[in-house]
Amino acid sequence: MKILNRISPIFLMGLSVLIGFGSIKLGIGTPGNMGPGFMPFLASALLFILSLLILKGLGGVDEGKKERPSTGWKNLLKPGILIIALCVYMLFLNVLGYLLTAFLLMSQMLFISEPKKWYMNIALGAIIAILSFTLFKWLQVQLPTGVFHIGW
Repeated sequence: MKILNRISPIFLMGLSVLIGFGSIKLGIGTPGNMGPGFMPFLASALLFILSLLILKGLGGVDEGKKERPSTGWKNLLKPGILIIALCVYMLFLNVLGYLLTAFLLMSQMLFISEPKKWYMNIALGAIIAILSFTLFKWLQVQLPTGVFHIGW
């Protein structure tokens, strides 16, 4: 099991190196005059450093004494629902508009974590959708309004 824990940080380190080279090819520029590859380069450097820290931290852990997590389909239920919710969000974003789909997605994500607090999940989903919509409007980002033309 120890080798399997090392695969994902090594994969992420390789991915960050590829992104870093791609961003250098695009042109990094300077902090005062950023090129199109500046932010991807910073993100790839951060990913590389964090993956290296995770890989280094795995060396000192004695895994023989740790309790093994149960494996099975039950552990994949919540991540699977989140992936399906994100795919549905992508499909319906242009049809229903940003506000409605963001509200539905946020409510669904909150229902997964706390299913018994449905009234709080709906209120928090609405607040998050409205605040993010307001932030995007303040940044002058054009968001889809959908067939209901919800937005200002």
